[in-house]
Amino acid sequence: MKLSIILVSYNVCSYLRQCLQSIIKSNRFEECEIIIIDNYSHDDSCRMVENEYPHIKLIKNKENLGFSRAVNIGIENSVGEFICVLNPDTLLSDNTFSELLEYMEKNRNTGCIGPKILNPDGSLQLPCKRSFPNPLSAFFKLIGLSKIFPKSKYFGKYNLTFLDENKIHNVDAISGSFMLFPRLIVDKIGTFDESFFMYGEDLDFCHRIKQLGCAIIYNPATSIIHYKGESSKTAPYDMIHIFYTALHRFYNKYSDLYSSWKYFSFLVSLGISIRKTVAYLKVYSTRIISGVLDFSSILFSFTIAIYFWYSNYHHEIVSISTVQTHWLLILDFILCWAISSYWLNLYKKDYLSYGRSLIVVLITFFLSATSTYFISVIAYSRAVLFITFLLTAFISASWRIGIYILYRYRKINLSMSTPLFTRRAAILGTGMESMRVGNLLHHTLESHFILMGFIDDGNHSGTDKFLGRLDDVKGLIKNHNINEIIIPENYINIRKLIKLLDKLSGMNVNCKLVPKGEKMLIGKGVVENLAGVPLLEIELPLFDNFHQFIKRSFDIFLSSILIFLSIPVHLYFLLLKQYDREKIWSVNGSQSEIIRYRSNSKLIQDISLLFMILYGTLSFVGSQIINASSTNPQFIVKPGVTGLPHLKAVNIDINYIRKFENYYAMQYSLIFDIEILLKSIFKI
Repeated sequence: MKLSIILVSYNVCSYLRQCLQSIIKSNRFEECEIIIIDNYSHDDSCRMVENEYPHIKLIKNKENLGFSRAVNIGIENSVGEFICVLNPDTLLSDNTFSELLEYMEKNRNTGCIGPKILNPDGSLQLPCKRSFPNPLSAFFKLIGLSKIFPKSKYFGKYNLTFLDENKIHNVDAISGSFMLFPRLIVDKIGTFDESFFMYGEDLDFCHRIKQLGCAIIYNPATSIIHYKGESSKTAPYDMIHIFYTALHRFYNKYSDLYSSWKYFSFLVSLGISIRKTVAYLKVYSTRIISGVLDFSSILFSFTIAIYFWYSNYHHEIVSISTVQTHWLLILDFILCWAISSYWLNLYKKDYLSYGRSLIVVLITFFLSATSTYFISVIAYSRAVLFITFLLTAFISASWRIGIYILYRYRKINLSMSTPLFTRRAAILGTGMESMRVGNLLHHTLESHFILMGFIDDGNHSGTDKFLGRLDDVKGLIKNHNINEIIIPENYINIRKLIKLLDKLSGMNVNCKLVPKGEKMLIGKGVVENLAGVPLLEIELPLFDNFHQFIKRSFDIFLSSILIFLSIPVHLYFLLLKQYDREKIWSVNGSQSEIIRYRSNSKLIQDISLLFMILYGTLSFVGSQIINASSTNPQFIVKPGVTGLPHLKAVNIDINYIRKFENYYAMQYSLIFDIEILLKSIFKI
């Protein structure tokens, strides 16, 4: 046997399947054996391997033994002349093994070799070629000089960023996500150091190879894609702590070999502690930044409100002391904001949702107004409080919408999406599989996709959503503001995919793979289900009496205000009898009557529906309005002027309307209604 491929798997079933497919399609696969060591996964990884790949050797651990121990178990059970340690969240080119094996067979002093490793967006994954960390290079990385001066041999040493990524180099270390080495190396230096539970074991292994006098080679003649860190997402451990503990262990293990290191012992420990703290902060950075922006908005709004009110109404000269005298009122507002945002999970869920932020500021205003009424010491001008409320609502929503606009026009790339953030997607291919994926994507409830169309070498299916040729993909992305490219597995091989990613690098576009025949998207950080709506034997908040009361109260409150504001329009059309009556389907197979004003403007036509909402015939958010002459849709949700079906398409299959109804019933909340309304208004 020429090559033994060892994969350590932990709760990455979908990624593992894709990885195995890419291995099987690779050159020289007939010379390989695959050994999977499962570290006590709780997903379907083992069942998937046993059912779909029964010829693959699967070793199931009774507990999570860590990466190093699992690799060593794989090595002990392997017979290949060469060994490849491979992460399961990778995708290989068809020439990966053939290129690297050929190089090692020609260059016998090579102790370990790795390919060019790309992130899912096509950018280089820096750890695929790096030096051994030392106090100085680590310090430059810590303070950011390595990022500012990546081409400097002095500052860019940590990840060797000054080396040409498209040329072969003899380096200190390569990434543990792909390490190919001769079995003779293991015979000489031993297996992986099991004191490294996870992280650092690749550095240690490479260091021992270098001590032996063999070369560590970075070879970009072939490339792979690495999603990075998928196993650690479900691990019941503090992975940040494990990572920085591994760095400290590596330093302690080899500090005796480098005389200068002992003088930096304190600085190294301090630097690792700082990086560890920064890493923890980075995990919560988006929440922290969101909170800072919102609290800044509050302070700014108070300052403007105080200046405006006292200078214009009281004709006073406003100074910083005037603002300072209101500190109790400001503190009260901030505390009310903190309570409201915590209650509505603003910074835990959908922190970029402007609908949720508007609800938070509304509740904050009522809480603050109530507290100032009862507590005399903070009973300042209520006008200041009201102006602050309006400004805070505007600013907190505006910066969130601003971020979405930047995302919409690909100025930034978001790794997450809130319910309001519509994702504009294009699918590669026009064959049957691409059409199947397109149908799933178009009717996916959770992910809020807008299917812009299909890109291929030609319009083989005759679809009216054909955008253009694959050669023009960059221009099509720009013209249609596409944020995501969806790629059916059978449309493209990994080598062509890597070339595509390289072509799209820097365009802020996410690429997602769809396994053949599956209803999921595989991308960085998430496996998204496109199968449709879950079963209904779960909680349906829409039909809870409390939520029914809230929904009806909201409809009455908002429709009353809007009717009052549009009285002249109603008087004109009603007095002149410029309206038409229409029978529509309602819930439980019943029928209702609505009126529409006779106008060329769709907005004017639908203003009459405000009365139907007030009466309870319609709701602001609900199912589609379907004429009674059509087949009974058997609604379970009252028809609405907008809703999930309205956002997807004007004319949509009745089966999908029911799925939308089911999903809406399961997800209902007042905030969800407001988000749908705002999305309908702003068309985003």
